Amino acid sequence: MRAITGLIIHCTATRPTWMQNARTSAKIAEVRRWHMKDRGWKDIGYHNLIDRDGTVGKGRPLEMIGSHTKGHNTGTIGIALFGGWDSAETDTFDENYTPQQDAALRKLIAEYRARFPTIKSVTGHNDWASKACPGFDVGRWL
Repeated sequence: MRAITGLIIHCTATRPTWMQNARTSAKIAEVRRWHMKDRGWKDIGYHNLIDRDGTVGKGRPLEMIGSHTKGHNTGTIGIALFGGWDSAETDTFDENYTPQQDAALRKLIAEYRARFPTIKSVTGHNDWASKACPGFDVGRWL
């Protein structure tokens, strides 16, 4: 297993109603298609994706370096929240995401910290690039 030193939180920049009646696996398959077909990547860029109902799905295997934050993929795990359409980095978490996503993300972060004691940071994509993603300030939310 590769050394993990950080978690980076993202959004899929989708509307709250996007594929709302679809299973999490179908949504992940669509994001995978975007990344592979539209961007030419070898797999989905994120390691985990969290659906609006709090379901945590798997993306790229943890053993593989992600493709989620240019220049910061080595040593990190990318976690994306479904939603975040038209968000700003100054928004609060609950302006774009559900309480179930909040609970699931906090639980996943705790699990990764327990599994990888080498994790030193939990940041948002917007901490590394001039983007709104994930649509809130991760440090303030934590």
